[in-house]
Amino acid sequence: MVDCAHGPISDQAVALEPLDPKPIHLGQGYARQFEDESIARAYHSRPPYPLELFEALEALFPAGPRSIVDLGCGTGEIALGMLGRADRILAVDPSPAMLEVARRRLGGDHPSLHWVCDSAEAFSIGGPHSLVIAAESLHWLEWGIVLPKIAQCLLPGAWLAIVSGRSLVDVPWSAELAPLIPRFSTNRDYRPYDLATEVQRRGLFVEAGRRSTLPVAFSQSMDDYVESFHTRNGFSRQRMSVQSAAAFDQALHELVSKYCPDGTVRGETCAEVIWGAALAR
Repeated sequence: MVDCAHGPISDQAVALEPLDPKPIHLGQGYARQFEDESIARAYHSRPPYPLELFEALEALFPAGPRSIVDLGCGTGEIALGMLGRADRILAVDPSPAMLEVARRRLGGDHPSLHWVCDSAEAFSIGGPHSLVIAAESLHWLEWGIVLPKIAQCLLPGAWLAIVSGRSLVDVPWSAELAPLIPRFSTNRDYRPYDLATEVQRRGLFVEAGRRSTLPVAFSQSMDDYVESFHTRNGFSRQRMSVQSAAAFDQALHELVSKYCPDGTVRGETCAEVIWGAALAR
């Protein structure tokens, strides 16, 4: 576990710059891929978040009633994992297909859980809330709209938590996998980036701390591992041609089979949460 807490946040912690446009590869045209039914159907193939992540999120609550907003909730992994840890959970996503899967999951009808089909940009967040969570979603949102809304809806001492992870880490085939991704991805604009850096330099967020969970062993079938890639941006089956998707699947299967000859993919997963103050410019 890595737990790095920082000191009090100063009003001068970020030197504001003009609000630059988001990187092209994070634009709405690519974000809308996550409304595809094919991605929602395949989402079960992603590894689950480690239990330690939910403990880390619970530790961020200020004193008092616990009201959570889960922005870009997808099929509900975070919202369902926070059941019993919060009094009220608003789980928001613009994809009817994602929410249909989420509602059918165990606990999806819990009385403290409220599914909302709407975009984070249009949703009236209300409040005050004791935690807003954006798990693998903030990069797709319109930062200049959403982060000021978050800043206005939080209780004093409450944070925005940015969660990442949920994939196998340090697999021995990483170097061979790297050239396959740009070869087949439909996101031709992708460039490496750091989300926390992007929103902080725009004056919309100040990091207060971060924590990485300990690695957790995870295994899945080769078919599920391959399918998990089709939950990623650039690999929606609805955006790829049948021929391209089949060629990618075959190439990935052949690559990983060299390391997993029994058809079971084994590795470790971990997650990271970065928390801090959303800012209204």
